[in-house]
Amino acid sequence: MFTWVDVDEHLALLAAAGRWPSWLCAADGWWDGIELVVSPGTGAEEVKRWLDEAFGAGSTEWHDGTLQLRLDDPRQTGFTGTPVVLSIEPDGAGEPRRVPLLREKHITPQLAHPLERPADTRFPGDVQLVAFHSFKGGVGRTVHAVAMADEVARRGGSVLLIDADLEAPGITWMHTAQGGQLDFCYEDFLALLQGAENGSWSTAVDIAATYLPNQQVGRYASGGRVTVVPTSRRPLLGPPRIEPADLLTPGRSPYFLTEAFAALAARVNADTVVVDLRAGATELSAPVLLDPRVQRILVTTLSHQALAGTERLLRQLGHRAPALQGIDPVSSVIITQYRQDAHEAQVERARDELRNALFSSLRRPPEDPQAEADATDEVDSSLFSEPLLSPFREELLALPSSWDAVLRVLEIGKIADVLEPIVPARGTPEAPVTGVPGTGVDYTALRRQLAETAQRFIYAELEGMSSASGFLVTDPLRRLLGDHRTEPPLALVVGAKGAGKTFMYTKACAARSWNAFAERSGIEGTQLTAPVVPVLESDNLEYDDLTTQDLRDAFVLSHTGESGQAVTSQAIKDRLKEGLSTLDARDDIGWRRLWLECLAVAAGARPSADGGPEASLTDLGQRARAVFVIDGLEDLLQSLDNDSKRTALRVLLIDVLAWLRSLRGRPLGLVVFVRQDLVTRAVQQNSGQLLARYEPYALRWNKEEALRLALWVTAHANALPVSVAESQITELSYDELIETLIPVWGWKMGTEKSKEARSHLWVPAALGDFKDQVQARDVVVFLAEAAKLSIPQTSWDDRVLAPGAMRKALLACSNNKIDSIQQENQEVGELLSRLQQVRQPVTVPFGLEEVGISAQDADFLVDSGVFARGTDGRYWVAEIYRHGLGFGSERRAKVLWRR
Repeated sequence: MFTWVDVDEHLALLAAAGRWPSWLCAADGWWDGIELVVSPGTGAEEVKRWLDEAFGAGSTEWHDGTLQLRLDDPRQTGFTGTPVVLSIEPDGAGEPRRVPLLREKHITPQLAHPLERPADTRFPGDVQLVAFHSFKGGVGRTVHAVAMADEVARRGGSVLLIDADLEAPGITWMHTAQGGQLDFCYEDFLALLQGAENGSWSTAVDIAATYLPNQQVGRYASGGRVTVVPTSRRPLLGPPRIEPADLLTPGRSPYFLTEAFAALAARVNADTVVVDLRAGATELSAPVLLDPRVQRILVTTLSHQALAGTERLLRQLGHRAPALQGIDPVSSVIITQYRQDAHEAQVERARDELRNALFSSLRRPPEDPQAEADATDEVDSSLFSEPLLSPFREELLALPSSWDAVLRVLEIGKIADVLEPIVPARGTPEAPVTGVPGTGVDYTALRRQLAETAQRFIYAELEGMSSASGFLVTDPLRRLLGDHRTEPPLALVVGAKGAGKTFMYTKACAARSWNAFAERSGIEGTQLTAPVVPVLESDNLEYDDLTTQDLRDAFVLSHTGESGQAVTSQAIKDRLKEGLSTLDARDDIGWRRLWLECLAVAAGARPSADGGPEASLTDLGQRARAVFVIDGLEDLLQSLDNDSKRTALRVLLIDVLAWLRSLRGRPLGLVVFVRQDLVTRAVQQNSGQLLARYEPYALRWNKEEALRLALWVTAHANALPVSVAESQITELSYDELIETLIPVWGWKMGTEKSKEARSHLWVPAALGDFKDQVQARDVVVFLAEAAKLSIPQTSWDDRVLAPGAMRKALLACSNNKIDSIQQENQEVGELLSRLQQVRQPVTVPFGLEEVGISAQDADFLVDSGVFARGTDGRYWVAEIYRHGLGFGSERRAKVLWRR
């Protein structure tokens, strides 16, 4: 503590931490002493004891009847101090006025609390303010601010782009190089606002509105526009004469500047204001950053200084001006200028550190009636707290001078793609489909239809092979059919439990032939007319007017002319079970012959005593073509708990396919639908190589495919309040897909103008794991449960699924997910069972000692997408697992505690 400045700063930190005693009302530091305002009856000795506690033992002494606080002076061996003056708080003294600045001159206990919120939750004219800031300069802040303004205009918005960097402007130079007008600038606006009478912005707004139409840049086919407000008209460089802090005078709103921005935008018919602020922890930017109604976007590189400064600033903003979730826009961080091939580990560490800092700037409103009951805060906070990534782009190293040239570079660098999740919404987009919602849409009926249809689809094997003729054509299916237009496929279709293997199997059987399957899938040019011959199917498969036995019998009849029945699937299963008990686990040849025998008898080609199944299939291939399909291997082999089962499956996946591939002319095909965990356990050497060979056909669902499936199920259930054909769904672009889903679950997880998460981002985040994979069955379970819970919610008449029902549905999805994993993957299932049995309450993130598993087990769960490891060594659980495990959320606990 060298001077009163250090004492003043320490008292402010104690106040912000809520560590002031109840009798201390205020404190002010001066060059000649420290004044403490105390409540009546407070004694000097009580003050002395607290100061010694707050500043360290021996920090105070009495000198000539005056209490003094020690200052550090290495030149002196004795006590050197500054006087402490005590003042009694006057009666009726109110709380001092606080303004949105980073440093508050008058220190009071109120520093422990956020600034007073603005009187209105929205800006005048419902204008949206977006502020770009960075702790350090040169990180790409201005580039991304320009890209944001351009993207909003491309979408039809009208943008007021303000260059508020009063010391090192960037947008101003672009505008000037373009030949743009400099009739009215930011400094003009500040000067007019400072001198305005009656604390009004009307004069400044009227004058600005006269000149700003001359400062529009760019032409947009959408009808949008960007109007630039440069920093200054002065030809000489120098510090600003008037700063934003000069406007915060008594009698004016503490948020006078941002409200004036919004009023100006409304006056010139702009719906969005984008402000490029001065870098650093400066009061030039504070009045904008400390308005919680402003969408704050901080830009940083991986530089330690930039990251640490950004994190600290975020936490200060979270303490002083937190955004209320669902009411205020949330803060975002963009990490820039990193190389994807060299900085992967650093990026993940930075994202992990910044996630928590971002969350600290977000709180649930105290009056929110769902705050206690809502168990999905973690999903929302994860969405809102996810830093965006803008990797290094060489073309941005040397930006051109003019506005148009810069925009061309930004387009090449695809900067708009980075900003897509945070571009301000201009209301609900219109879905590009024929038909419009009727005035009397019966959402209750639509919800019932969706609930019933989705419930049937949860287990495709219970749906029957021909009861649902339509199906969603995914990329793996399109590749499988497209790669085999003229010759039968020899392939594995690998996927987790619930990925849609059985559903695809039933649709192939329902089509009866390979070319018909391709035609129903929209694949043109398929010449292969081979019948589909099922060999094995799931034990739970139910039938309607078509069975697998019908297909086998039809094949026998058409190729032998005999009306006798083919061997049943049960007979095939019995023969395989017999082989599991009689064949040696090392008898690969014996197992290959047994599998080939199963294929032969399924096609009615009974092996002869002389040539065996190889001769029978060779003969069959000379007379006919066929595509054999196998599903339900998990029913037969279960957990692969012995060598015989592992050998049986390995031989099928490798040797049988290889033998069929060796047949002259490749007349016979085989598609095996199998769980990935069974493959890796059966093929213990080079399983990665085997899986890579058939990777194009693997059933893995990313976020976009999950959304497409959700739309297809809803359309199939006739639960869309607008008209869209199932066949159109695969052709929709990503943007069209999002817009078409709006009648299903709305644009946001709340009303159109709320600050809740966007629904198309929330759903995959809630259902996905840490590998960004979403299982098809989880999507269908979610739709079924959310639709059922939405039926009584009559207040939502603009969508099928109500937000509250969507949130509550996550618990059922989580329980179903864990049940499926426990059946499907023994290793992961056992670990999840152990986690479910933990007795004491567990809050995410947690240490391994809290849940009683080893680091090796935790690493396995990380690799499986269940866990994610934080930089602090603690672990997070994906939301799709957390609820079913019964774990709490530290973030949710913080939300409720802060209330």
